[in-house]
Amino acid sequence: MYPLILCSFLVWIVIIERILSYRKLGQNLRDFHLQSINLMLRQDWDGLRRFCSENPKLPTSRLTMVALERLFSKDSRLVQGWLEAVERQRLVVNQELRQNLWILGTIASATPFIGLFGTVVGILRSFHQISVTGSGGFAVVAAGISEALIATAAGIIVAVIAVIGYNTFQTFWGKLVLMVKIQTEEMVEMLGASFTGDGSTLTEVGARQQH
Repeated sequence: MYPLILCSFLVWIVIIERILSYRKLGQNLRDFHLQSINLMLRQDWDGLRRFCSENPKLPTSRLTMVALERLFSKDSRLVQGWLEAVERQRLVVNQELRQNLWILGTIASATPFIGLFGTVVGILRSFHQISVTGSGGFAVVAAGISEALIATAAGIIVAVIAVIGYNTFQTFWGKLVLMVKIQTEEMVEMLGASFTGDGSTLTEVGARQQH
């Protein structure tokens, strides 16, 4: 029962942590995206950097900062590879959004077997009592059988809770990954329309041509 109790605590810790993490993330992503797009339309790059620094934990904020760092780099090789850098960072962000879900999946798979092990131990204890007393009967084996049934039931309950939590958060994770992907594509589209191949903005190019 001790491993099952530990697994139960871990399940609830992960569930509470993921609920707190996912609860406002979707709305925060939408709010950040709208504000950042407005800053891009105005080509307020300093304001966009400040806004990103104010939201360092948001996935799209980190992706935007990677894009800006590459586009404003003095090294043309970094500028040319800014799209690839953003995509690599997006893959990292996707994995971070899935943080701790593996714990739920592992516990959901392992706890039924832990409960089954408890069942086996309970039955072995019952046979041991029979061998010690030299007689059978319900009174002799009741303790071992009850332990076996409790362990089995506890393992199933913990596994069911872990499976429900895992599948639920997998759905939320998929929605968040899709949202980050769409917002990243829109961000890349806006930045691509504002910058030339050498990292200069279209406004700067127009100013140079006038001179």
